[in-house]
Amino acid sequence: MSFIIENFNNGIRLAYKKALNTRISHIGITFNTGSRDENKNQIGLAHILEHMLFKGTKKHNWNYILNSIEMVGGEMNAFTTKEKTCIYASLICDKTQLAIELLADISLNSVFPEIELEKEKKVIVDEIDMYADNPEEMIVDEFYENIFNNHSLGTNILGNKSNIVKYTRNDVVNFATKLFNYGQMVISYCGPIEIEEIKKLCKKYFENHKFEKNVLQRTKPNEIKTFNILKKTQNHQCHIIIGKKAYDMFDKKRTALMFLANILGGPALNSILNITLREKYGITYGVEAAYNYFSDTGLFYIQWTSDIVNLEKSIKIVKSELLKIISKPITEKQFEQYKTQFKGQLIMAEESNQGLMIMMGRSLLDFNDIETLDKVLSEIDEINTQTLQNIAIEILNPDNMSMLVYKPE
Repeated sequence: MSFIIENFNNGIRLAYKKALNTRISHIGITFNTGSRDENKNQIGLAHILEHMLFKGTKKHNWNYILNSIEMVGGEMNAFTTKEKTCIYASLICDKTQLAIELLADISLNSVFPEIELEKEKKVIVDEIDMYADNPEEMIVDEFYENIFNNHSLGTNILGNKSNIVKYTRNDVVNFATKLFNYGQMVISYCGPIEIEEIKKLCKKYFENHKFEKNVLQRTKPNEIKTFNILKKTQNHQCHIIIGKKAYDMFDKKRTALMFLANILGGPALNSILNITLREKYGITYGVEAAYNYFSDTGLFYIQWTSDIVNLEKSIKIVKSELLKIISKPITEKQFEQYKTQFKGQLIMAEESNQGLMIMMGRSLLDFNDIETLDKVLSEIDEINTQTLQNIAIEILNPDNMSMLVYKPE
């Protein structure tokens, strides 16, 4: 069954897909607001807001919110990205109304109690400290900070401790107004309940809320010079990341670059860089190539670890593999095998109804439509070796990439 999109009078949209052979409903609310929508005096507020949505509404306190879904065997969670905020619930389909009512309440009627904010700021400070103990995550965020220098895409989603402890309830309330923007909020549902029932419930709990018609304003990042940064750390390993800006989400070459990143360092053990760095030389436990796209830019990067002795060797190997792809096209046989692999991974990923539900909300906000798997698979089929080669020449030249290295003292 295809996706169904419904438009409500107040600008909220519903993205629906019926899932067969399941007793679980997945419901999400996605806002087209994230950490890049903060100004310099608001860094970290998008993430604080995500936490505070669970801390009390006009009708319910935090205890009711935390227990209502969990006590029927379900789960509720949320996340903040650079451009989105999402809250979602998964639970047995008999309790679908409970989840829709609660998600509507916390999305539209949160009151952000001051006493809860003071407690939650301590929780977030602890989260920041926990993150600081994870160099694999830290190096990516620091790379973002340097690539998108002096731009909100470069700021850490968690914020920093000095800012977090200063924020007041008024700061949270003022930033929350960015969530409630006409046409910038999507309800997504994937489960066994029929569309008419889901539409009736969503209209009941969401349609009475009014939204302002504000234009979403985002500034494109400036170009920067490449950098090569070596940073001494207290870690046991070296952590290395190289990369550069890439295509935005609307670029026709987006799917091909996703494919190329998968060939280089996707999740499969037979990715090019895993074969060389791990299987051939035994240098690293893991290597990843990633491509993250946004509304007006993108970022391609490769990340791996090594010991100090093999640091320079690992960098040399990665750059050598990139130059090989640039100078010598992948054979047709390999190319078709990689296509089959990539399509198979995407088909398997759609088996997760929760992941599908989250994708539906994001896609509708980004593209004003829901990208079907068949459309993506068709785009992959249209890629040829020359297209991939041209993108490799444009993106993979190590001389045009920036690098950040964490090296143990």
